[in-house]
Amino acid sequence: MNIQATKQEGRRSAEAWAWCLRHEARGALIVHGIEQPTERQIAAYILFGEKSLNGRTV
Repeated sequence: MNIQATKQEGRRSAEAWAWCLRHEARGALIVHGIEQPTERQIAAYILFGEKSLNGRTV
């Protein structure tokens, strides 16, 4: 495997990981009662977890 192929595989792996992280965060927000979370809400949840909900519960 050459360096270019290794970089490409690493990029695919990172993209798959980011996709999963985003969708897990979206699912968590839906469970907490936010039916249509925005990209900003998803990013905040990824960075800050449940603290980003400001006490909001189901």
